[in-house]
Amino acid sequence: MSANSIRIERGILIAPGSNFHRKTIDIFIENGRIADISETPISREAEVVVSAKSRHIMPGMFDLRCQLKDPGLEHQETLETGAAAAAFSGFTGLAVQPTTEPVTQTKSQVDYIIQKAKNTLVDLYPIGATTLDLNTEDISEMYDMRAAGAVGFSNGDKAYPSSGVLMRALLYTKEFGGLVMSHAIDEGLMPKSSINESPTTIHTGLKQQPKLAETSQIKREIDIAAYTRCHIHFSHISSAESVKIIREAKKAGVSVSCDVSIWHLIYTDDAVLDYDTNFKVSPPFRTEEDRQGLLAGIKDGTINAIVSDHNPQNIENKRVEFDYAANGINGLQSFYAVYATHLSEEIPLDRWVELTSFNPRELLNLAKPDFTIGAEANLWIADAETTWTLNKTNNRSKSENNPVFGNEVQGKCIFVVNGNKSEHYES
Repeated sequence: MSANSIRIERGILIAPGSNFHRKTIDIFIENGRIADISETPISREAEVVVSAKSRHIMPGMFDLRCQLKDPGLEHQETLETGAAAAAFSGFTGLAVQPTTEPVTQTKSQVDYIIQKAKNTLVDLYPIGATTLDLNTEDISEMYDMRAAGAVGFSNGDKAYPSSGVLMRALLYTKEFGGLVMSHAIDEGLMPKSSINESPTTIHTGLKQQPKLAETSQIKREIDIAAYTRCHIHFSHISSAESVKIIREAKKAGVSVSCDVSIWHLIYTDDAVLDYDTNFKVSPPFRTEEDRQGLLAGIKDGTINAIVSDHNPQNIENKRVEFDYAANGINGLQSFYAVYATHLSEEIPLDRWVELTSFNPRELLNLAKPDFTIGAEANLWIADAETTWTLNKTNNRSKSENNPVFGNEVQGKCIFVVNGNKSEHYES
């Protein structure tokens, strides 16, 4: 939907740092920009009027890690369907992983994503492949991709094949920027593993992964970052020990950041005991002690961002034996609802905004949403009380591999606006 003027009435702004933070306000948007913002009601006529009804107005969320599978795997997701699912949950920006076919590793492939994103409500930012085909010792044309619009570099769901290739990548990007992201797993310690190694899972007969596979790799890569004096970002960490290692590295002055999947904040390895392949993810769900350690990292600032880790899979990849099923959860559309249902008492809204909107953009050197007159409109309205069910009728994604699919959840995006594009989800 596109409208020249929008008036949002009586919403509570949650935007730490704004003069209107925690205040009930009206916002008037004209030609994609904030034309007025006030604690007193605004009476200007508008094409679209949205009553926030004391709901929360928040900066548009930004997902630091998602897979949209386009080009090449459009039967699982396209850029358009992924963006539509994201907007439904209040996202206005996505960092798109290079896990496509072919891999996103040239400037023309980066440009493909940027051009298609011009028609979506949600801004799409390409993450280029760090190594050729995500599995070689050769680093990609990172400079050309950066010049074309790539905001960071990643090996997707694969670890860097050697310490040497990571060191070269860090040094190569040092001069021109671009976040280098790591899926830190020592694959030699986890050949074809499916679940966490713990007393809870020992009887399942499934192949198990020790936490050591993650922590040993994080230690090694932090040492490389310290040696090169470069920044490294660890994606979807999963254990309390990983949080401790990164916390100590930050205190020691190493330039390091990290994110965690929202799913690892609510589930533990007992979720796999029913052999439901929707709970098969990489890294696997760990113990309750690890879940609490991740939450502690959220609260003390060690963890910089919460991500959806959106990884849509077609039914043929999931409706098989657990060991043979593909990893991943389709997580964009239910992202806010999972927070409102399971995490809102542990993570305050102020911190949620920092973790899902401000910090991800800061890590990528992107502008944060601003609530001042003249700023481009970038916001959404959240109703924390509304209950709904993600199902075949309202699913915007092409895939359904989500453990909350078909179950009632609480918390819904009512309205989202990004520049001159907007969508209203309340009838």
